[in-house]
Amino acid sequence: MNVKRTFVLPLVVLTSICLIVSAALAYMNMITSPVISTAAAERAQVTMSEKMPDATGFQTIELSELSGHADIPASIREAYKTSNDIGYILIAAVNGFSGDITIICAIDNGGKIISTATLSHTETKGIGTILEEDSFLDTFTGIDDKLEGVDTVTGATISTRAFIHGIEDIFNAFDIISKDSQWGVSR
Repeated sequence: MNVKRTFVLPLVVLTSICLIVSAALAYMNMITSPVISTAAAERAQVTMSEKMPDATGFQTIELSELSGHADIPASIREAYKTSNDIGYILIAAVNGFSGDITIICAIDNGGKIISTATLSHTETKGIGTILEEDSFLDTFTGIDDKLEGVDTVTGATISTRAFIHGIEDIFNAFDIISKDSQWGVSR
């Protein structure tokens, strides 16, 4: 009986505690997950409107239904066409130094960037914050897929290189989308 008290009883108590805590965490996740998703979607809509202020609305492009969907880079998460046919919004997530960098980019029908922003990142504070600064983001405004004049930033080379690769992926996806019979533009 003594072995049972010293070994089995604590094991049963700890297992019970773990099960109760796991169930509580799962329940909290079930409750908060939709709220978090809704808030993220609302933030994305606001950001899309900020990045392309002349747009009257956005239509979701189902990437899996595009004729060239197999060639769309894996980093592309979402794509939208403006309701008034003035351009596209693409969202990509690329690996930076410390984790994912999520980028939003507005491109006009001619293939030039209207504006871009970093939606989220986990880069090192102080170094990775360059991804949020206008001095870096403004270098992309008005450029096309050649990315002339865009370069990495010393001290944040890995982060800015990842951002640039994300923009390259966005242009690759834009090229496929703009040639698609349903979503494409007439140039």
